[in-house]
Amino acid sequence: MAEAGFGPVVLQSMGDTYAPAARLTAIVWEGTTTAGDTCEVRDPLTNLLLWAGRTPDTQTYLGITLGPHGMGAPHGFRLTKTISGTRVLVYLMEL
Repeated sequence: MAEAGFGPVVLQSMGDTYAPAARLTAIVWEGTTTAGDTCEVRDPLTNLLLWAGRTPDTQTYLGITLGPHGMGAPHGFRLTKTISGTRVLVYLMEL
């Protein structure tokens, strides 16, 4: 299970999960990739897609900023698709 402390929650392997309810402010996927590789972050209970990315190149730095109110993740979130050698940084709104 991924843990939050200072900074983002870091997800590195498929199945990495952050279980507490959270409000997401940004998601960044970074690392060495091949064009067309994909990444997905989903709700671990409902499997609802929270974010998806597809690489255009061999060095990936993709993401989204979710605005001033963020996006609710009442069941936490899980990394359901990625490739080896990359990581997903999930930034949480402070409560």
